[in-house]
Amino acid sequence: MSDFTATGRLASWDGTRPDLRAWSDEELIDGLGQLGIEITRESFTADAIAAKSQADLEDQWLTTSGTKEEGYQVLLWLGVQELWERWKIDAWPKDRMARMFAYLVDAEFAHEWASKCHAPLGIDVMNALVAYLAATGDAKTGLDELVELLGMPAAAWPSKLLDAMAEWLEVGNIPLAETGGELMANALGEGHAQVFLATAFMTARLYDRAQAAALQVPHDAPVKAGFAEMTGYLCLAGGSGPSAKFWLTEAKGRSRPKRSEMTYAAETARDFVKDPQALAGDVPDRIRKAALQAASQSCFYAVMAFAGM
Repeated sequence: MSDFTATGRLASWDGTRPDLRAWSDEELIDGLGQLGIEITRESFTADAIAAKSQADLEDQWLTTSGTKEEGYQVLLWLGVQELWERWKIDAWPKDRMARMFAYLVDAEFAHEWASKCHAPLGIDVMNALVAYLAATGDAKTGLDELVELLGMPAAAWPSKLLDAMAEWLEVGNIPLAETGGELMANALGEGHAQVFLATAFMTARLYDRAQAAALQVPHDAPVKAGFAEMTGYLCLAGGSGPSAKFWLTEAKGRSRPKRSEMTYAAETARDFVKDPQALAGDVPDRIRKAALQAASQSCFYAVMAFAGM
């Protein structure tokens, strides 16, 4: 590409401080045109849908433009991503889905922010991810591959998604966290959506909601030891002694701690559920408080073990 004098918004472009989200459609199309990329919304949509990967389209633009200036190369690279998001192109090749998974677990989603910055909402990305993984036929393998494309070990995604769910709950985005819990249970083939949701609620210190989620976990759910223990304590804190007894003393995945390994709160909760007469009545307030303390501790250890999978 020969030298030229940039005009319009392109004249103020600084590749070290990208601001494409502040550009209008017209300004972006004009800037790309000056770099040799002639597009319309219709032509870009067709190219994006036909592309085998987002990187292919980026490389195509760099080759077509021929610019050697690094700042303009940054604009071309970001331009593909920007228009793909801004114009909500319903195409999700593997590398784009991987990038959007990273965006999903790292970004703070809000309607106002997404509208201002031409970004997709978290639920849009989550729904696309669910559909993408369903199409693979093996959700865990599909998600493992996406994470590995990002240069992370496949084992990293469960804990990262669980942390993100807690952040979404802190800002009130419950539907997104609920979908995240369903995705985790489906991809891992164990646990339960409500268990993961309860864990996220605990991490966000939303204890009443954590108890409500735990009470919805069916007894036939394949819940691992640490999460089963947390679920049992939460059920007891929520007033259900029978469900607490199941998760703490009967479930296949339950923990079997020695008395010396338990806190006083855990001892108190476990002693209560072993007493048939106690379970016949209401759960006293002091037992509920002890159970909640035990749930907090078991949640912490369960999450630490989960992160080290």
